[in-house]
Amino acid sequence: MKIKQYLSAIAASVLMPILIVLAIFPVRDWFTTTDIVMLQLVWVTLVALRSNRRVAAITTLVSVACTDWFFVTPYFTFHIENIEYVVTFAVMLIVGLVISQLAGQLTSKINDIKQHASNTSCLYELAKGLNGLDEIDSQRGYFQTTVEHHLHITLDWWQVIPVKQPQSRCYFVNGEIDSCWGGFTASQSLDEARSAFLNTAISVLYQAHENTKLRQQSAAISVQAELERAKNALLRSLSHDLRTPLATIMGASSMLADENIVLNEEMAAEQARNIFEQSKILNEHFDKVMELSRVNKMGEDLQWQSISLQTLISEAQARRQQLLINFELTTAISEQDSCQGDITLLEIALANMFENASRYGNGHATLSFSYQQDAQQIDYQLRITNQLASSLPSSTDQGVGLGSVICDVVAKFHHGRFTLEINEQQQSASACLAWSKLHD
Repeated sequence: MKIKQYLSAIAASVLMPILIVLAIFPVRDWFTTTDIVMLQLVWVTLVALRSNRRVAAITTLVSVACTDWFFVTPYFTFHIENIEYVVTFAVMLIVGLVISQLAGQLTSKINDIKQHASNTSCLYELAKGLNGLDEIDSQRGYFQTTVEHHLHITLDWWQVIPVKQPQSRCYFVNGEIDSCWGGFTASQSLDEARSAFLNTAISVLYQAHENTKLRQQSAAISVQAELERAKNALLRSLSHDLRTPLATIMGASSMLADENIVLNEEMAAEQARNIFEQSKILNEHFDKVMELSRVNKMGEDLQWQSISLQTLISEAQARRQQLLINFELTTAISEQDSCQGDITLLEIALANMFENASRYGNGHATLSFSYQQDAQQIDYQLRITNQLASSLPSSTDQGVGLGSVICDVVAKFHHGRFTLEINEQQQSASACLAWSKLHD
């Protein structure tokens, strides 16, 4: 490449001025010396615009020499008899050198502007690409590929920068030897401009690392807040749902155990039935707690698979077969309808939705299914609506029910949510299980 540039410079500064005067030489009587000087300056200007100032200066000197050699008497010598030619050649030389200097400065500024534009474009694409990545290792790899391609160098990444590495070749992510992000070293020494660009690019990488760290911390805080919310909801449900049957059992058993209270056989049997019924309720609550524990364990190893909705509904109903004997479900789901998710967890969630609709409803419910798909994910939604059997209590101590907590946990594992809306004026309830499957 350098040899080609060298030969091109020789051709522009030496050969072309000679060719120009040789082309004019046969018709030299048609031109004055001043005309020939102007023609030579045209070529000097073109060379200055297309090449550097050094080549343009050499072109000027060669042009003056050629003009003197071919067009000034005595011909084919550098002797000048007429003093006015000295002034002409001096002016030609000065003008040519000035043109070379100005054109060189203009070319240098244009090259600087192009380089700045290229650097700005590269930094923009780098920042956009880094912000689109969520892992620090991926950001570092994208940075290394982009900068190496732009600067035509090789970068080596070090988790810990070697102490003996020359400082002139070390470029740290945040300028500290003990940086937790590590650093880069260049394969060759860089000039001031490329060094400045690399330091600027590394600062962009550092900001991307910091943003990623903040996003991860924010996500961790959100997860922790969600866990606290779920824990509080669970404790609230247990507090309310266990207090009532325990109070009934304690009251009935204290009456049976109190020697000062005389109960006939009918009253004693009634208290025994109360104890039995409330014990069954307690047993159901403990089953819910065990089911919630199972859901949490299964959610740690979520298994995505394609599921037939009719199969999902039938399996969910089978899980609560005894409770849903008198429960009637209306649905318009066809055999072709399907979804994606963990079939066991979705069965548990849907079974709890059926149980709540049967327990608190009028024995009839409607199930609807819908989905939306885009380039990033598929959103699924199962909704159960039913009329309430009676008005719900409005006590502030009312529990939300472990069944709803289980549905919410299942939805969270599937990147979704569970909502329960109760319209007391219309005496209706709507439970919605929504989740999303992200495209790989």
